[in-house]
Amino acid sequence: MQPALTQQAKQLAIQIIRDHVRQEKMAVLNESMNVDHARRLFFIHNPKCMGTSLKQWLGLRVDNADHRFPTLTVNRMLWEAYTTIVVVRHPVDRFVSSFNFHCRSNYAGGYTVKYPDLKSWDMAEYFERMRIHEPLAIAPQWKYTVHLQSDAPPDFLIRMEDAAEDIQRLAGVLGIGQTLPGLNRSSGRKENPEPALLDQLTDYYALDFQLFGYTA
Repeated sequence: MQPALTQQAKQLAIQIIRDHVRQEKMAVLNESMNVDHARRLFFIHNPKCMGTSLKQWLGLRVDNADHRFPTLTVNRMLWEAYTTIVVVRHPVDRFVSSFNFHCRSNYAGGYTVKYPDLKSWDMAEYFERMRIHEPLAIAPQWKYTVHLQSDAPPDFLIRMEDAAEDIQRLAGVLGIGQTLPGLNRSSGRKENPEPALLDQLTDYYALDFQLFGYTA
């Protein structure tokens, strides 16, 4: 990530961090199912980016999920000292995957309690309501790749679409011999957003497209 863009990303994220602090959503730093202190490992769980498969492969807990941004999860010392891993994905594919998971699958988690009509939402309503009320559900992915107290980038910033080489390198660093299951599964879109929504998504995820080399 270029230095100027890193600073821009940090400034854009500060308000979200402050909102979480005001709402008392800050959990104890350095305590997360995504952190393995014995191996000095921190997996940042960007939603809908093969996170559960990767956590299982890494030997981390998969009975729940922690999708907090790095600054909300660990302090600067841990961020800089541990092996940090985050996966990103084509922004529109990721959004569509999130929509299908929450609105078109047998998902019955917390959002269905909070929003009883969730399964009736179309893509446009899902985008608008989640964007406003549940920012962690569809947050821009660059927010998972920066720590507001550090200039250090993640040790492994992996694009889901061409992850094989990075996964092999990560396996060597961590001494994991097994193959990640499902790595070669298609990440194709299940349906396409309408043109007006696609324009909104392209604008909302503009920095993701720019930083991670994706095209709309």
